[in-house]
Amino acid sequence: MIAAIAGSYSSGGGVQRLASPEGPWLSPAATGLPNLPDTGIRTSSPATAEEGLSGVRAGLLAGGTLAAASEAEAEESALGLTEEEQQIVDELKKRDREVRAHEQAHAAVGGAYAGSPVYEYESGPDGNRYAVGGSVSIDVSPVPGDPEATIQKMEIVKRAALAPGEPSPQDRAVAAAADQARLQAQAEKQQQDREEAQGLGGESDPAKAAGAYGQAASTGDIAPILIQIAA
Repeated sequence: MIAAIAGSYSSGGGVQRLASPEGPWLSPAATGLPNLPDTGIRTSSPATAEEGLSGVRAGLLAGGTLAAASEAEAEESALGLTEEEQQIVDELKKRDREVRAHEQAHAAVGGAYAGSPVYEYESGPDGNRYAVGGSVSIDVSPVPGDPEATIQKMEIVKRAALAPGEPSPQDRAVAAAADQARLQAQAEKQQQDREEAQGLGGESDPAKAAGAYGQAASTGDIAPILIQIAA
């Protein structure tokens, strides 16, 4: 700690003394200080020195605040975005996350019957591209000659269509088409089972049922071969 010393000097040739805050008055000879004329300049008292340090500290803090503000302004200037533009970017980012999650849910559940997601993009004020729409192609055609396999397939297709947390109207339409295909496959399967039970002669009953079902599939009576489910 540095102690402050308060002193006074006379303009004449009289005795000059220095006052120490921690001891008695001392003569210049005792302190080794030269005999100087009175200039009117006085040293600071401890209280004044403390105030000076506080002022320096405040200046440093103010300088740090200004520097931080300057950095923030520089960053905003580099992006070149107004407050309104930043809101647009935030909305696009949110939409991008929703679209990707939606389409990836279709693809994940659809498995081998679903294609890869295809996205529609929009450029934001920041120059980046964001997905604002998307679709996944899914196969809803029956399995030729195998109504039982078709039933299992349509159950997967329906689950894939309804996989997102909020299915779109198109998603629900695909689920309905899968239900229709599954019901028709079930009817074909029941017919096949009845013919097998009756034991009709000639062509084997499973072959008859498979042939009828394959014909229905080829004419498109059950459902389109490939449709898209969109966000």
